[in-house]
Formats: sequence, structure tokens, C-alpha cells
Amino acid sequence: MNIEERVFSYIEKYNMIEAGSQVIVGISGGGDSVCLLFLLSRYQKKNFFHLQGVHVNHGIRGQEALRDQEYARELCERLGVPFTVYTYSVPDIAGREKRSLEETGRMVRRRAFAQKAAELGGKTVVALAHHENDNAETVLHNLIRGTKVAGLGGIRPVQRSEEGISYIRPLLKVTREEIEAYLKQQQIPWMTDSSNEEIVYTRNRIRHKILPEMEKINPRAVSHITQAADTFLAIEEYLRGQADRLYREYVEKKENGYWIQKELFLEKELMQSYVIRMVLEQVAGKKQDLTAAHVEGILSLGRGRTGASVSLPGGVLASQVYGNLLIRVPAAGKLPLKELEFEVFPWENQQIPEKTYTKWFDYDKIKSSLEIRHRKPGDFLTVTEAGGKKKLKDYMIDCKIPREERENLTLLADADHILWIVGYRISQYYKVTSQTKTVLKVHVKGVDEDE
Repeated sequence: MNIEERVFSYIEKYNMIEAGSQVIVGISGGGDSVCLLFLLSRYQKKNFFHLQGVHVNHGIRGQEALRDQEYARELCERLGVPFTVYTYSVPDIAGREKRSLEETGRMVRRRAFAQKAAELGGKTVVALAHHENDNAETVLHNLIRGTKVAGLGGIRPVQRSEEGISYIRPLLKVTREEIEAYLKQQQIPWMTDSSNEEIVYTRNRIRHKILPEMEKINPRAVSHITQAADTFLAIEEYLRGQADRLYREYVEKKENGYWIQKELFLEKELMQSYVIRMVLEQVAGKKQDLTAAHVEGILSLGRGRTGASVSLPGGVLASQVYGNLLIRVPAAGKLPLKELEFEVFPWENQQIPEKTYTKWFDYDKIKSSLEIRHRKPGDFLTVTEAGGKKKLKDYMIDCKIPREERENLTLLADADHILWIVGYRISQYYKVTSQTKTVLKVHVKGVDEDE
């Protein structure tokens, strides 16, 4: 197959472009993006969709950057593709936000694509010109920095960002040499970015120093690296599926954070790491701030003592609680009390069902006006039918209610006597019996009656 047929087949294999959708193509003016623009323009004849060109000027290379910008504009005008330029001063932004130029460049490009996608609305994807050599460079870069299986999988053909935008990469199975050969054959010129030759950038050193040496050993080094990446990507997808299953089995999201049951630590350590990372992504949101050291620190809590904790980026705290793990961002002060709804009615020997968030009490045994509050010294509840009492603090310790949760529990109290620890048990003293004449029904507002 020629390059067009291969790229079109790759687009269809991953269902990258739906008929009638909006496709934003990032055009730098370099050979890769110029090739992608022309191929997508021709693919429109097979599968109708709307094509939009976006160029991002980073404010770094002066006249050379303006040259690239104008060339990208001319190409889009020639092909009848709407064109938008976004200009940022990457050096200024990098200085203010203490980021590298590379990282800031990626950030502003994503910002521009997101802005354009929001303007277009509907089904919108962003097409990027990463090719096979870029993929090989990414695998080597990740390997050098230190990575897990996911990093060895390289660049994904289709990837959804945290902002909900789908990025597609139709050229991933095409080499840089094939792209340049295609452009020459089609007599399409392209611009050269002089910064791509500066080996001060890590990727450029891999591109110009490391990969050429590897190709001296085996001319098909790039292809072999990306074939290995495909295998690692399949492995990663399998492991992620297994981790999803374990997550559903062992992780529970509660009001005060994510609880990981101690039984997870009987699974293979590799799978423990996957589940921990999934929880951290839910709590912290920023994957780039999570390292293997953070995951290992949390795993070590499973072997530690109750009360041990680990602090993580973003204010996240992981704590060991009676063998289970609690991962959360601690709230400032106490959580608000739950709202309770009350109903009083005569007792006619109705059946009392077992519910977690709805309870029934003997109304006539209540001595004072009821309070909805947090705990305070002197609180107790009756725990036996014979009238045996227990301090609330001792009861919570016996039930292994975490210290962090104790202060935030909603209590229904008759003076110091606790009728109900909401979410837990009621006092034996107030239970409905055959002698009950009036019943007080209490339900947590906003919770399903069946819970």
C-alpha cells in the first residue's frame, strides 16, 4: 500500500474520524504537519468531515516563526481549509509558571486546541502529526527517565485528554523518511524549524544522537522499537482491565475519601500498584505529579501500623486504618452535618425493615428535645437489651471507625444519650418493641429510601 492507503486504513482501524465531525489539524509548517494536512484534505473525498487548520506561534523564533505561520496560512487557503492562529509568549509564560520551554509549548498548544474545539462545538477531534520516529523517540525518552509498562507503550493512536478532547494521530505507522519522500513526490515544500537541530532539548538529542547510532546497529531499529511499543500497549490495556476489576472489588468512595480494603494487598504487587495509581488519579487528578516513589510509599502503609500516613502532592494524604487504606484530601474543619427528616406515627406492630439511612425509634422514651450534632465528651449509647451502656468513644474504637471519621459523624442525640450514629447503629434503649405506642421514623435527606 502507498502512504495514502496506509494512513486512511489506520484512521479507519481506530475509527478516528466520524462522518460529519469537526477535525482540527495542528499545522506548524514542518513536513509532518504539512503531510497530515494534505492527507486529511484528500481523505475528505472518502469520508466527509469539516477540516480546520490551527497554527500556534510560540513567540520564540522571531521572523522564522512568522515565516512558518504565513506558510501554514497559504497552504490552508490553497486547500480551502479555514485557518486560525494563536499567539503566545512561551518564554514569559514559562518564566511565570516555572516550567520548561518544552512543557510550556505543549501546554499552550493544548490550550489553543481546546479553545478552538469549544468554539466549534459538536463532535470535534484534534489531529496531530506524530509519526513512527516520534513514537520511537517517546519510548526511548520514557525508558531513560524511568517508566512502567504504560510508558513503554509509547504514543497512543487515539487519546482523550482531561478536558474531554480526543487527539488522533493518523501518521503513527509512517516514518519521517516516508513523509519527506511523499512530499517531494507531490512537489509540496515544507518549512524547517531551526530549534529542532538544537541538541540542548532532550528529544533532539535522542533524535540526532541516539537513534542514528541504533540504526547503525540495525537499520530497522525505529520499526522494531514501535513494534515493541504496540506489544507493551496491548499488555497495558490488559493490565488496566484487570486493575478495573480489582478497583471495583476493593475500592469504595465514601464521603471522607477513597477506602481501599486490606484484601487488595493479597493480590500480586503489580496489580496493587495499578489500583493505587487509579485511586490517586481520582483523588489528585494530575497524573504527572504521581511517581513510582509515591505509589511505593502507599504500598508500604499496608505493611505498617494503624495511624501511619504518607503525604503526597496536591495535599493528598494516605493513611493506614486497621489494615485498610484511606486516601483523601483532608477537609478544612469538620464536614457539615447530614440533614435528617422526621415522621411520628402510632405504632401498630408494623414490620421494621433493616436500613442503613432510615431508622425507627420508640418516641415515648425520648426525654429531651433531640439534637443533630457532632460528638462531644460524655456521649454514650446503650448496647445491650439489659441496659448496658458504652461510651461513644469506646464504641467507635471497638468498631474500628477511623479517627478522621469520628469527628465528622452525624449524631442524633437525646442530651448525652445517642439515639443514632448515622450510618452505623442505633441505641438499644430506643429500639421499637412490642410495648411501643408511638414511633419516630428518621431518614437521611437526599438518600434513597431503600438504602
